[in-house]
Amino acid sequence: MKFDAIIVAGGRGSRLGGVSKPLLEHRGETLLEHSLNAVRDAQAIAVVGAHALAEAVTRYMDGAPDHQRVVITREYPTFAGPAAAVAAGRAALDDGPDDESAQRENEASELTVVLASDLLDPGPVVAALLAATDHPVPGTEAWVPQDASGVLQTLSCAVLTSSLREAITRASEPRGSLENASMMRLLATVQMERLKLPDADFSDIDTPGDAGRHGIAVANGH
Repeated sequence: MKFDAIIVAGGRGSRLGGVSKPLLEHRGETLLEHSLNAVRDAQAIAVVGAHALAEAVTRYMDGAPDHQRVVITREYPTFAGPAAAVAAGRAALDDGPDDESAQRENEASELTVVLASDLLDPGPVVAALLAATDHPVPGTEAWVPQDASGVLQTLSCAVLTSSLREAITRASEPRGSLENASMMRLLATVQMERLKLPDADFSDIDTPGDAGRHGIAVANGH
């Protein structure tokens, strides 16, 4: 199934002293580039985060597929949370390129993959999500991984694009926006399949201790 991708790359990095987590380097590339490479087969990608991410995105684009469109956008207001970021990413993808011929070539895909930008090894997670969508249970609108401890990883999921748009509209209605809304609120009206992925690595970097365990150097102002 063709898919678009939204990479959630905002956040304050408060527990890391304000460091931009997506720009931390692991195995020779930033965590953001690991996420971009994990969704390399996407038709279009929206990176939702600060403009400081542009350099890493440009490095990825140098080797990206010719047909792929990559945009950087930001949730509103800034630091409004993951649901607002996903909504901003989907809106940016739906806006499409300015060129009319390019718009026809970049029509929205049937599926949208949502991915956090701070996973150490996002590739296997994305592969499992896409495999699950190949043989969907009737009525399923979203696929959300469950880690080894049973926790739903809502920032690493796949959602039918039409269902995601509807979910964004519904979740925004009570307060007029998705500011500070959780992903569970966003997905509350979506029929989801819980994918048990006990062997998948959902490790992320939230603290200096997390970084140190994985050999990642953290410097203030990174």
